[in-house]
Amino acid sequence: YVKAVEAGIDIVDTAVSSMSSGTSQPPVEPFLNILNRSSKYITDLNLELISEIAEYFREVRKKYKVFESEFTGVDPAVLIYQIPGGMISNLASQLNEQQALGKMKDVLQEVPHVRKEFGYPPLVTPMSQIVGTQAALNIVTGERYKVITTETKNYFKGLYGKPPAPIDEDIRKKVIGDEEFIEKRPADLLEPELEKITAEVGEKAKNIDDILLYALFPKVALDFFDAREKGVKPGELVVNGSNAVSEVTEEAALSHLAPSEFNIKLHGEKYHVKIGGMGHPSEGGRPFFIYVDDQLEEVLVESLVEVVPSVSGIIDARATGHSIRPKAREAGDVTTPMPGTVVKIKIRVGDKVEAGDTVLIVEAMKMENEVHTPISGVVEKIFVSEGDSVNPDEVLVVIRE
Repeated sequence: YVKAVEAGIDIVDTAVSSMSSGTSQPPVEPFLNILNRSSKYITDLNLELISEIAEYFREVRKKYKVFESEFTGVDPAVLIYQIPGGMISNLASQLNEQQALGKMKDVLQEVPHVRKEFGYPPLVTPMSQIVGTQAALNIVTGERYKVITTETKNYFKGLYGKPPAPIDEDIRKKVIGDEEFIEKRPADLLEPELEKITAEVGEKAKNIDDILLYALFPKVALDFFDAREKGVKPGELVVNGSNAVSEVTEEAALSHLAPSEFNIKLHGEKYHVKIGGMGHPSEGGRPFFIYVDDQLEEVLVESLVEVVPSVSGIIDARATGHSIRPKAREAGDVTTPMPGTVVKIKIRVGDKVEAGDTVLIVEAMKMENEVHTPISGVVEKIFVSEGDSVNPDEVLVVIRE
């Protein structure tokens, strides 16, 4: 940064010390001190005020500790993989959602290969997301390009423009088959969508901001609109767990159902577990914040049966409404290769389908992925609805010849 200033650069990006380094920007305080000691480079920034800001965000950062990992710190491997810091932290978050954080190194090694096959696009938004997610899918599923995101297909069709270098033809054929590459300007192919989207979202959108939010993130937007309509406010992240612990403990004491602090023995290892609190339930389940040997972790719990205490003390176990889907056994049992959320169902019971047809769209790792039928036949059963969370070992659709 200092050398860049000496070379005549006008602006550099920094961060306050408490939110700096790792995949973030360098700290502003020492850099500012270096410049202020020079008679040539003088700034009008107040170091004392910046220190106050840093102290404030030092406390704020504690709330987000659960989202940090070893991959959000300083990592010299970026010099080898040439992946932007923001992309690394995003990959870590996606792999953590898939419970595959241990495969991070494999994914980092896969990214340069995918980028080469894509024709060396610059790893900036949105290409960093598209390349990174495809690399992660290649590793997590255990087979390269077994799952291909909609965005990857659109890229290989030319909808993101012309890549800087030639695309790998073998990969292109695997991704889009015999479809032709679009040579014209992709934006010229777009139809005006504002009126259509406005009609789709209806009265749930209160202003143009809501409409644009729905256009960019349909499912997230609808969930947000529903929560806003019901007056649901986002829950506070746990800082030290003291308030949440007392609340959970009180609930447990009243119902005599479950402890909030206990020891667990697993494979000969002993762990001290304390429930810190819980978040608001959603379609994917309810987030619980727990301390495992004083390390705060977040786990997502999808209830199949809940215990409901009555005034008389009788315990009533009720199903929560989530269907228990069968395991895949037949050739026509359609499953997803990785956990995700169903965003679109493209078939109905009784429909005839051909092998390879898309039956569902599942959102995983922030990307939409097509789920195809392995055989030709008739749709016999559908075990999911739009918005459902799904796992790889569950039958989502049954196709029978």
